[in-house]
Amino acid sequence: MLAASRRLLLRRARDAFFARWGLLDWLRVLWCSFVLWYEFGSFYYTLGSCRWPDRALPAVRVPSRETPAHVLLIADPQVKDLSTSRRIGLSSLSQFLVDLTLKRHWHFASRMRPDVVVFLGDILASWRLIRSDEEYERNLQKFRRIFHLDPSVTSYYVPGNNDVGLNIEPAVARQARQRFTTHFGPLNQKIVLRNHTLVMLDAAGLVEEDYLRAAKYIDYEHWSPIPNGPVEFVRSLHDEVDTYPSVLFTHIPLHRPDRASCGAHRERGTILRGVGPGYQNTLGKKTTTFLLHTLRPDIVFSADDKDYCDYVHVPPKPTDVGGHASDVSQAPLSRNVREVTLKSFAPSSEIRHPGFQLLSLTTPSQPGIPTLADTPCFFPDYSAVYPYRYAPLLLVTTLTLILLRLCKSQTLPLPLHARRGGFRKSFSIHTLPSDGPWLQVPHPPTPFSPDWSPRTPGFVSPHAQRSPRASFSPTDELPHPLRTPMFGDGKVGDAEFGLGTPGTPTFRATTHVRDEDAASGNGLSSLPPQLVVFDAAEADDHDEFARGRHDPRRLSRAERGFDGDRDRAVDGDLTRFGFTFTLGGQRRRVSFAALVPQWMRAARTSLQLGEDAVSARRAGGKWAFARRVGLDLGYIAWPALLLWSACAWRLK
Repeated sequence: MLAASRRLLLRRARDAFFARWGLLDWLRVLWCSFVLWYEFGSFYYTLGSCRWPDRALPAVRVPSRETPAHVLLIADPQVKDLSTSRRIGLSSLSQFLVDLTLKRHWHFASRMRPDVVVFLGDILASWRLIRSDEEYERNLQKFRRIFHLDPSVTSYYVPGNNDVGLNIEPAVARQARQRFTTHFGPLNQKIVLRNHTLVMLDAAGLVEEDYLRAAKYIDYEHWSPIPNGPVEFVRSLHDEVDTYPSVLFTHIPLHRPDRASCGAHRERGTILRGVGPGYQNTLGKKTTTFLLHTLRPDIVFSADDKDYCDYVHVPPKPTDVGGHASDVSQAPLSRNVREVTLKSFAPSSEIRHPGFQLLSLTTPSQPGIPTLADTPCFFPDYSAVYPYRYAPLLLVTTLTLILLRLCKSQTLPLPLHARRGGFRKSFSIHTLPSDGPWLQVPHPPTPFSPDWSPRTPGFVSPHAQRSPRASFSPTDELPHPLRTPMFGDGKVGDAEFGLGTPGTPTFRATTHVRDEDAASGNGLSSLPPQLVVFDAAEADDHDEFARGRHDPRRLSRAERGFDGDRDRAVDGDLTRFGFTFTLGGQRRRVSFAALVPQWMRAARTSLQLGEDAVSARRAGGKWAFARRVGLDLGYIAWPALLLWSACAWRLK
């Protein structure tokens, strides 16, 4: 007993809780939860373990040591202005989502509060899309709006092949390099941070100079470098590498075997050698050896590949033509060099999880103690949220609303039907449930009373008090061509019944039953057996049920549609091909509908349906059903859209 009472209380509490929250409200909560999670929650969850690698440095563990310098590394942002792309439609929408993703990535990356930010090339989308200084300025302003830096943070930029071009026309190359140096700084530069030399190399210019050197079959040891070129810049740093540890930043990765492993963070494949118009996947083998032996970096950071790669270089000994070691500057390395190719910061079709790199530097105290440490950080797959998260949720929500509306529409209040302009009580055997107490049976061969009532033979009602007030019209089973027009004071919208006067004579049941022979003799062979035939009544008589309260030409609610309280003629108004006359004091009607060819009947019906198709669909049926579903969907989605807009505004 106690358990039953407890279950009853729990059931009542559950019903009371769900009564306050309907299904649409629960869908609202679901949508808002999705927006909060994918716009912010997934980023906090994914980047929750991303920390500066200070603990990997032994010197940091001593409290008296200085705070390490924090360097944030970003590769391939590829910012593009919509007006520059000259595309509309889906391309503009796709670029809008890319820009939104970049803003979100920068919002969370900047929360790491770095001291220095280094962009490793491909800062703008492509030099090919920029044809004037005005377009370049628009792209630059958009980049600065997205990557808004605090004035206390220093930023450095490494040129990429999309910034300055690679193997392009000399005039275009000069213009691209001039724009880069004007807005972002020198092509080749070095900075000293915590007694570390950070070397930022123009890899695209080094590739072009390497082509010139290879065309003349000259080694780097005997090559006369181009003035102010990358080779001359690298050689000028030879004396400084022995003083401070060096870190090399290059946009194009160094050479490695094609099947070299890239580590566990790689999403797919590896870095392969390849050359094409405006790009080169890796530096040449001799160029890589020249850089490693001249700069002797502790670590190398590269970009351009979009995916992550962690590879260790073991450079060979440089030799001259005679097989002997070359000059002192090309002395062999005594240690391996680790290279990290960064993930793309912008979303890309080649990867699912963009990312960035964190680098911590401390001042060297004594030989043998590590002075730098790095760690990768990866974003969630935000670019897939819209096509693979929001779109399926929208589809499931729409299908749910459609199914609920269908179930609700099939549960009809019988026998009342609402009409525009008021309520009209109508009763039809076609609208009653099949298992109801009203069952249609053949009429007995007894005279009908002039006053039709629910007690009329032909209906069986086990509960008299539950019988409908308005009964089934006695003209329901008559063939359409044999019916006489019934004029009266029909309701608003009853075009077929609003033309007469209250005194118009109507059909009334006779006091005899015609057999099949008599029916066939009078052209009534189409009548079903055991049906009563009606003659015209006196002009003074009045029968309210024969005056338009119900007519079989009115389709049932299920046939009209869920919102279709519209009346349609079944035969396309072909019954108008006839005339009515009075003979022997009784009204008669002759109809020629049966003489009209079938093709003409079909053509007239199609023409009439075509004229009323737009108005009928708008007034009810599919259009009204779709409107209800759309309103429900808007009721569910507007809080989520408002929340999404607030999240997007927060990124500005």
